[in-house]
Amino acid sequence: MAIYPVPVEVTQARIQLLVDQNAKAPPKTISDDLKAVYHAKALAEEAALADVKIDETSVVDVKI
Repeated sequence: MAIYPVPVEVTQARIQLLVDQNAKAPPKTISDDLKAVYHAKALAEEAALADVKIDETSVVDVKI
């Protein structure tokens, strides 16, 4: 599991989910909010892993 700072997009999606839950929004809205949170987290993790892979490959010195 990658550890990285929580991006703003993830925080905003979580806040929107909380607001809609407290407002007793329809189930479809809650479901859409959950999808938005999962999607934002997935994109953030993918970006974090891409950064790690780039850093690791730049350190390796391969000689043939």
